[in-house]
Amino acid sequence: MYAATTERSIAMVLLAVVVVGWAIYVFVNIRRSKREVGSEIELAANRGSLPDDEVLEGSRLEQVQAFGVLMLLIIALVLPIYWLREGGRRAGAEVGFSQRAADAGERLAEELECVVCHGADLGGANYAPVVLDIGNQFSDQDTYIVKTTWRAPALDTVFSRFDTDAENLDEVDEVRQILNYGRGVMPAWGLPGGGPLTSQEVDNIIAWLWRERLPDAEVQERALAAKQQEMSRSPEKSEGQVLFELHCARCHTPRWPARGPAQLPNNGGEVQVLPGPPGSGRYGPALNSVSLKRLFPDIED
Repeated sequence: MYAATTERSIAMVLLAVVVVGWAIYVFVNIRRSKREVGSEIELAANRGSLPDDEVLEGSRLEQVQAFGVLMLLIIALVLPIYWLREGGRRAGAEVGFSQRAADAGERLAEELECVVCHGADLGGANYAPVVLDIGNQFSDQDTYIVKTTWRAPALDTVFSRFDTDAENLDEVDEVRQILNYGRGVMPAWGLPGGGPLTSQEVDNIIAWLWRERLPDAEVQERALAAKQQEMSRSPEKSEGQVLFELHCARCHTPRWPARGPAQLPNNGGEVQVLPGPPGSGRYGPALNSVSLKRLFPDIED
C-alpha cells in the first residue's frame, strides 16, 4: 500500500502520459506497416536484396537514430517518475510496517492475556492476582502472606505517563524498559529480564500500545472526571490528596494498589490490606521533606 502523496500523484500522471503515448505509437506503427507479398522464400532477409548504401546510411540510419532518441526520451521520463514516487513508496512501506507490527503485537497480547490484568478496554482493572507479604502492616509479625488483587494501570494512557516526549516508536525507551524488566508486581516479559519475549515481540507490543493510545485531550478529560468523582465521593479530602492518590500513590505509597480485602492462604479467612504512610516510598522514592528538597531544590520558590 502506498501513501497518497503529491509525489505519487505526479508520478501517476506522468506514467499515464507515457503509457498513452506508447499506445499511440504502437497503433500508428501497425497501421503504417506493409502486408506480406509472396512466399517465405521471397521475403526471407537472406534471400532478398538488401538496401544499397545510400538507403542504409540515409533513411535507415535516421530511423535507427530516431528509435534511439525515443528510447532515451522514455528513460528520461521513467527515471524521474521512479524518483518522484519513491517518497510515497517509502512512506507507504513505513505505514504498512507499523500496521503489521501493531497487529502482531495485538495478537501477542491476546495470547499473553494482558487484558486479564489491564482490562478488556485497556483502561485498567482490579484483577491482577498476587501473593503479597504484608507483614510490616502488623507490629507483631514479620511475615504475613495474603492472596489479593492488584489494581493494574491503564494501558491506553501509558504514553501519558512514560515516554511523554516520544514522537515515534524509535524514541520509546521507558515502556520498553518496563516490558523487558517488569515493574511492581508485573514480571519481566523481555529476554533481557529473563522473560519469554524476543526484542521483536516486545517492539510489536509497543507498536500495538502506540496505536491504541488515547489523544492527550481525552486523557485529560478522563483524569478530570476521575478527580471530580473522587472528590464527590470523599468531600473530606483536599484536592491535593485526591490528585496524589489518583496519580502518585501507586508508586510512592506502600501497598496502595493492593488495598482492600484479601484472602489468607488455605482458606484462613479474610484480612484487610492497608496502605502504608502516604508518600513513604515503594517503587518510587519516599516523598518526605528531605527527598522533596533533593528532587525539587526550588520547591520553596
